[in-house]
Amino acid sequence: MPVNGREVISRFDKLNNEAGNHKERWERMAPYIAPSRVGITTKNAPGVSQVRHVYDSTTMMAAELMAMFIAGHIINPSQRWFNFTTEDQVPPEIADPINEWNEECRDITLKRLSKSLFYAEGPESIIDYAGFGTGFLLCEENPQPSNQTLRGFRGFHFTAEKTGRFLIAEGPDGLVDTAFNEFELSARVMVDRWGRDNVSEAVKKAIDEGHQDRAFRIVHGIYPRPKAERSYGAKGMPWVSCWVEYESKNVCHESGYRVFPAAVPRYHRTPGEVFGRGRGDLAFPDTWTLNNAKRLGFEDWALKIRPPILHASDSVIGTLNLTPAGTMQVNTHGRPVKDVLAPFMTGSSPEVSQIKEEELRASIRQIFYIDHIIKLLETEKSEMTAYEFAKKIELLFRLMGPVYGRHELEYLHKIVDIMWDLQFYANAFPPPPPEIFQTSGNISIEFQNPIARAQRSGDAEALMLVMNDSAPLIQVFGPSVMDRLDPELAFEGLLNTRGVPARWQRSDEQISRLRAARAEQNAKEVQLADMEQMASAAGAAAPMMKVLQSQNGVKSA
Repeated sequence: MPVNGREVISRFDKLNNEAGNHKERWERMAPYIAPSRVGITTKNAPGVSQVRHVYDSTTMMAAELMAMFIAGHIINPSQRWFNFTTEDQVPPEIADPINEWNEECRDITLKRLSKSLFYAEGPESIIDYAGFGTGFLLCEENPQPSNQTLRGFRGFHFTAEKTGRFLIAEGPDGLVDTAFNEFELSARVMVDRWGRDNVSEAVKKAIDEGHQDRAFRIVHGIYPRPKAERSYGAKGMPWVSCWVEYESKNVCHESGYRVFPAAVPRYHRTPGEVFGRGRGDLAFPDTWTLNNAKRLGFEDWALKIRPPILHASDSVIGTLNLTPAGTMQVNTHGRPVKDVLAPFMTGSSPEVSQIKEEELRASIRQIFYIDHIIKLLETEKSEMTAYEFAKKIELLFRLMGPVYGRHELEYLHKIVDIMWDLQFYANAFPPPPPEIFQTSGNISIEFQNPIARAQRSGDAEALMLVMNDSAPLIQVFGPSVMDRLDPELAFEGLLNTRGVPARWQRSDEQISRLRAARAEQNAKEVQLADMEQMASAAGAAAPMMKVLQSQNGVKSA
């Protein structure tokens, strides 16, 4: 069933009205957290200042540093921050080719990511996530160029929608499955993109009258398609993708997605609300107070630098001139000048205000974990060992761990799921090994970032503690107390926890050959040692034999 443009716009308006309170809150917060998000409820002209009436940048710097720190550790372009693995317990004899294929697919995906705008748009969505509570990152395949046709997979296209520019709704599982965003397109771009036959009469008229740059409001809707309407082709996929002109309700284009194409992470979710709330909500009272304190401090500063002039009501003063070295005529009527003219002193104590401002800045930095982050960034190797530094990073990420679980599910998993779907159905991966058909074929994702490792490091720490605690027992009762621990499984678990690549590890077959060769070499060494011992014994016995032979010869003679 074709998309109904009126129904799409009606639902967009409904979600937009429901988000009204959130938008007002974001509009108040935006100048102090991320000025580029200003203009949510009021449209500003391009180039207008975004930080008017903002006197302190502590919060915006803290929000950006926290977001960049998180991005640098969970989606760092210099790291292999995720792995593809099989969900099944794969038998050892078929595990190696499957693991190598998974790693090859991962490396191909990371290479394509580096050629996209992911590492630019991704941190932008994390700023919205940390500061305002909800991020939005759209992941699609690059569109076909208008002047050529590209074969095969065209690469990834990422777009981070700013806070207040998108609307969302949840599905029955509590995850976001619906998204709308609104923007403007010129009549020329609409015709080039969708064709003249698919645009409204108003757009055609603008083109015919020479107003090709006239802007029209466009709503892009992504929502689940009813099961009864699913079929083959783009218009039958599980998620609808439609572009509707707002005024005419004309559907300019309809397509679809196999999976929901957006990652929408939410920091904290209040019951009954769809949008999340971030660290910026916690810091806003201090942010607002600090900004007002700075404003009042500047006003007091101005009064102290250029104080108002008090003069007697019966004095005669010429033109008031407060410029340096300027002249001003005064008729004091015989009285001292100081009795006629005097500056007004406010009597304020700016040092008290400065103390309060530092307390507010410290509170804001603590809310965004900036003190922990700066201490890590300023640490010198001469002051701290690599192990101590790693443990401090692990402690910081454990503080973030409770919200990281939702972030991993709604952000990282969604991004990798979308990328896998786009590449797999475009045949952009090498053929899988035959061994994978001996499994269920389900591919899972394992993240290799410091936060995920910090959450998985408990097993490794437990093993190290057991080894330390068992040392006295081994000395008293002997090494048999360690028989319960399987060393091979324990070492394999350490390799997986620390994220050692599979291609650096020997296969079971290689290990068997290595152990057989080692056993053969040990046997040869034992045999050689026995032969040497026998030869040594024979050499020591030779003189005695000669003596016995000579004695026997004498007796026989």
